[in-house]
Amino acid sequence: MVVERVGPAVDAIFDSIILLDETGAQVGLSKTLNSQHQTTLTQSFVVKAGQSRTMTIAGNRPTSSTAAHAGMSAALSLVQVNTGATVSGSFPITGTAQTINEGLTIGTVTAARGSLDPGTSVTKEVGITGYTFSSIRITAGSAENVRLRSVKWNQTESAGAADLANIKIYVEGTAYDPVVTDSGQYYTASFGSGIVLEKGFSKEISIKGDVIGGSGRKVDFDIAKRTDIDLVGELYGYGIMPDFDAAAATVDGADVHNADDYYYDGAVLTIDVGTINISTSNAAPAQNIAINTQNQPLGAFIADVKGEPISVGRLGFNMTLGDNDADDIDDITNITIVDANGSVVAGPVDGTAADSSNTAGSGEGSFVFTDTVTFPVGQNTYFLKGKIGTDMNNNTTITASTTPSTDFATVRGLTTGKTITPAPISALTFATMTLKSGDLTVSNLGQPPAQTVIAGGKQIEFARYLLDATASGEDIRVTTLPLDYSTNGTASDVTNCQLRDGTKTGTSLTTGSNVKNPSAVSSTTQFVFDGNGLIVTKGTSKTLSLTCDLKSGTAASTYQWGIVATASNGGYTGATGLASAQTITETFNLGAGNVMTASAGGSYTVAADSSSAYDYRAVKAGTLNVPLAAFRFEADLTEELMLQKIALQLGNVASNSPADLENRKVTLWVDGVQVGEAQFGADTDYATSSVLSSVKLGKGPSGAKTVVVKGDLRGHDANTNSNSTPGNGGYGAFLSVTYDGANTGVNGNYATGLDSGANVSGYTTDVTTNGVRVFKNVPTVRVTNLGANSLVTGDPVYKFTVTNPDTSSDMMLYKVSFGISTSGPGGFNVQSFELRGAGVLAASAVNATDVETAGI
Repeated sequence: MVVERVGPAVDAIFDSIILLDETGAQVGLSKTLNSQHQTTLTQSFVVKAGQSRTMTIAGNRPTSSTAAHAGMSAALSLVQVNTGATVSGSFPITGTAQTINEGLTIGTVTAARGSLDPGTSVTKEVGITGYTFSSIRITAGSAENVRLRSVKWNQTESAGAADLANIKIYVEGTAYDPVVTDSGQYYTASFGSGIVLEKGFSKEISIKGDVIGGSGRKVDFDIAKRTDIDLVGELYGYGIMPDFDAAAATVDGADVHNADDYYYDGAVLTIDVGTINISTSNAAPAQNIAINTQNQPLGAFIADVKGEPISVGRLGFNMTLGDNDADDIDDITNITIVDANGSVVAGPVDGTAADSSNTAGSGEGSFVFTDTVTFPVGQNTYFLKGKIGTDMNNNTTITASTTPSTDFATVRGLTTGKTITPAPISALTFATMTLKSGDLTVSNLGQPPAQTVIAGGKQIEFARYLLDATASGEDIRVTTLPLDYSTNGTASDVTNCQLRDGTKTGTSLTTGSNVKNPSAVSSTTQFVFDGNGLIVTKGTSKTLSLTCDLKSGTAASTYQWGIVATASNGGYTGATGLASAQTITETFNLGAGNVMTASAGGSYTVAADSSSAYDYRAVKAGTLNVPLAAFRFEADLTEELMLQKIALQLGNVASNSPADLENRKVTLWVDGVQVGEAQFGADTDYATSSVLSSVKLGKGPSGAKTVVVKGDLRGHDANTNSNSTPGNGGYGAFLSVTYDGANTGVNGNYATGLDSGANVSGYTTDVTTNGVRVFKNVPTVRVTNLGANSLVTGDPVYKFTVTNPDTSSDMMLYKVSFGISTSGPGGFNVQSFELRGAGVLAASAVNATDVETAGI
């Protein structure tokens, strides 16, 4: 399209001429007028058959104003359309003349490198994803808000569109799909009605994507013209061109230029081939390995592949056998490389007793894989595994090594087809493996300690055993275990004997027909493990707990489970190597086991809690949840107990009644949690609690529990006894709660044994408590610290504050008593004490010999 400037004006009123599509987006590059006042817009566009398009010819004004241009009138004419199609129309087609204004100040926009821009040219491997190629930040000036309508990035380097994928243009993190034109040269994103840049605020525009090919080529996303950033002022509606930079940008320097071509000159990304880095992995740590067993670990490595999958046509490794020169590497056979899923990716091969020409390192032999192995992109772990021949000696150490840069050969990228050198160039040494035959040691742990056990108890723990395979070269399968059983009672007293995993509550390993019910004492009471036996993993140990039921009525009999000499007579064949299937020669650490003495059942005691929180004290009538008493329950060392019920009674019944409690009820608490309640009858001073919830008494003092008794106090008058006087009877109810030792059994005090399951009658002695005195109101007294002062006549010697907590009624103080102590030389005396309140004399002077006032 050929465009001409017409009208009474000069060409200098235009910076350049551009073509806009229906959305206002610029099509193609801006062009300047020639000496004929004309320019040719060369960017092609398509008008589909049967359709029409509206295109606009526009002019860009210079950045700086020229006063002489003010008032000129200019128009643009379309004088020619270049196309192979038939063009109908009358040329020139001239637009409306526009008067040039040189005095109006419209909005401005400045540009700078964005924070996401790489900032410098870099080399990245093919296959990199989500890479930000270029980023520019634009900022609106103070004159008006600005709308960003579109942006066009220009890929100016050698990479083609097929080398890139998932290209997105981002504005402040929001992705927009670009329109790609000119075979991947231009990437344009339109933003509809526009993205608003408020005055003084910025937006960052970046272009980001994946590199999927093009090794050796380059990517450079620039903004060719400043008009490729389509901006319009919201106040005046004119298009705005961002400012040029004051200085020229460095070529490919990721900076704004002082001219177009390129307005923003982005940094270059050079596309490299993929990379592969090999490192050792602790997925196969130093450990014991077995003789004559397939798939023994020899080491592990991580292949970290970037950019593209990489194939390796040969992999070489050296092998060292420590100080044992009598063994040869050719005794290691069936060597494979296995991935994390257990799939063989190379091999099997056999070791050779000499270093290979295909390995850079040295040792006592080598093994080389000639299978082509493809390593995918990402970090993946691979294992070296093999079989150690019987000619190798026990305790031989085996160490593999490789130098990837030379020992990995014919290495190519599957995307680029180019040769790649693996890293590192230094040797990698894998974890040292120690050749060990199968080994198992069985020990009696001497646990639990000798103790009393309850006749009738279920699954009582009698012994613990340790099966130790820490020195074994392979996992051990144990099918049977011979144990020693002895008793001075009847052998059949113990029944349902089982070996459990770890603890007395662990999973039983000998169920069903494998449960033992001894009929006689025996040094080889043989336990058979369920299924295919118990597996003890090499390098670990397994603890077993032996539990049995104990019949009722066996009090005073003793029982022992252990391991004795006859168990290691060489005839035991209950343990084999899991992989080698060879019988293991075990070691038995002998021990008779601890003595367990049967008892009929447990018991417990009750005592009043001695803490000051439950001392005798005055309390206010009408108060809720008042602690009235606390009892400490302690089981003996025989068995753990579950406390079931507690029987209570009111003490000092002449001074109180159940009616002093709301609903004649108390609640029971342990560790701040309510565990039950007790209801007093209308005509009785006795109450038995509900069944308590989860109050467990452990063995001995450490397992004791304190049960706190609380009650809601009824409101009442201060003087409940009309005949009482200040010196006789006191004021208010004296409320105390006593543990009722006379009421034992399932309708009173009792617990249940956790081992025996039997009911345990409660403590049979009454336990009294200090009680509380209930008044209508109780003042709060707070002492003021006067510090250490010299004693001067007339100065305060004691100061305190009395507070009435009841805001509904006044309180009168009847008597205040003090204790006086002095120290000093002979004849020293302090006399004439006065009690004053708010500076007013409340009680006349008294001497220390009569410290109680007569009333105030």
